[in-house]
Amino acid sequence: MEKKRNRHRLFWVLLFAIGCVLMAGCSGGENFSRKPAYLKSVTYFGDEWVLNFWNSETDHLEKDLEQIREDGFNSIILVVPWREFQPEMTPVSYNAYAWDKLDQVMTAAAKEGLWVSLRVGYTWDYWPDGSDVRKRFRDVMGDSAVLAAWDDYVKTVYEKASAHDNFFGGFLTWEDFWSFTSYATELEDLEERIRLARFCGYADYLSERYSLKELSALYGEEISGYDRLPMPGADQPALRLLYEFFDWWLCDFLAHSQQNFPELSMEVRMDADLVPDENGESQWYSHSATYACEGAPYTALMYGVPIGHINEGERLEAAEALAMSKEMLDQVLLSTAGKKLYIEQFLYMDNTPGFEHNAQVKEDQVADYIVAMTDILRDCAMGYGVWTYRDYANNLLYNPQFALGESGWQMTGGARVTDNNGSMQAELPAGGQIQNEVSGQGPVTVRFTIEAEEPVTVRVTFGGETKSVSGQNGETAELIFEDGGEGLAFTAESLCYLDNVKVYTHVQQAQLYDLDGREGSCIQAIRKLNRKLR
Repeated sequence: MEKKRNRHRLFWVLLFAIGCVLMAGCSGGENFSRKPAYLKSVTYFGDEWVLNFWNSETDHLEKDLEQIREDGFNSIILVVPWREFQPEMTPVSYNAYAWDKLDQVMTAAAKEGLWVSLRVGYTWDYWPDGSDVRKRFRDVMGDSAVLAAWDDYVKTVYEKASAHDNFFGGFLTWEDFWSFTSYATELEDLEERIRLARFCGYADYLSERYSLKELSALYGEEISGYDRLPMPGADQPALRLLYEFFDWWLCDFLAHSQQNFPELSMEVRMDADLVPDENGESQWYSHSATYACEGAPYTALMYGVPIGHINEGERLEAAEALAMSKEMLDQVLLSTAGKKLYIEQFLYMDNTPGFEHNAQVKEDQVADYIVAMTDILRDCAMGYGVWTYRDYANNLLYNPQFALGESGWQMTGGARVTDNNGSMQAELPAGGQIQNEVSGQGPVTVRFTIEAEEPVTVRVTFGGETKSVSGQNGETAELIFEDGGEGLAFTAESLCYLDNVKVYTHVQQAQLYDLDGREGSCIQAIRKLNRKLR
């Protein structure tokens, strides 16, 4: 009798345990005590883009993350712009809204069973202080105060993120510091070139590795001393030395940053660069010296179809693109010291303006290419990610959803920012006006939502042109200003509320979800890829 009762008790314990597992699966629950063997990631910036995500609202956060999980992803990547999170460096100050939002997103991701990786740094943001944000990324190479501010930023990022059980890790990227190379080679004043060589450590680096005779040959002129060594020009064979130094500095900087952010990795530069040699010929320089990412468990990478191709407008068969993908990724693996790749930007297509000449997979074969990449991504990588999960406009506005009140806007005639049904919106009464000093070359699209109980006409002025549109009940309005210009203004004939304002010249596409969240032609292929990458 006792054995029978024990069997019944065991039956109910097992049934309860199974129920808990099923409930966790249905709700997106995840045991974060053990990291997943394979990351399937989305770089997340809601319904904005990375430059204004941290100064916008997250009205659809839970719904967005649920959709990401249902599409088969198990993680998101958050881009953490240095200046927007740490606006001031001397003394250090932080932007509370951005940090609070980081906590909010990570907490919501955990509820959906999603891990979070961080891209630490990022050169671009819309922080409204008027400074050149690239300068701090250059100055960190030689200014101890800027380096100390970076250290505090990286330490704070790690402390905040690692407090969440679903924190996976993070990575730097070569892209954030690359402007140093163009800045260095474009300086015309000799004394400025010499000063920069001493400031960043370039002169000291070469003094330990090259004789003055060797340097004179590479510069094509006599170098009398290391203290008179200038940064090279783009047409000198010494350009190779600049790249060599830059790669060394990146590795050293990564190791330094790992002191405050354990196991921090780095997105490495897969593209090779042309440098002139002593005979006037051009040679390819590879940045493979950075690929091992010492101290990190993986090497991060952006990989796109154009890599390895001539890029003269080729339109590729899926099989042709697949073969080149394998070849190029295998080459990278030769220099990673046995580490697998985290291809956190897998660019199976790209419509970035100015790169129309790049090789692309034929439009009707992109989905086939995505699915065919399964074995390659499984064999060479510990994870992959998509940058454009939802098509995004390059919105030129800071604070486009009024999350930060009137910051960046001018409001007159009774216009103000208020909470309307749980969302911060611009209240625009008759006779009121909302203005922004944004500018853009045409054609420029202005897109926004209108909240009103009855249809209302809103007049929009951009540059010197005015257009009118009517709407109500959260309808989206879209107007195109062919000539572009400077200055945006809204007026209305009666009370209404405006929100989700976008001013843009381009929509980045990846055929997963469009601007309005409708499914694209590649979403089924991505879902299939995710199912196969288990």
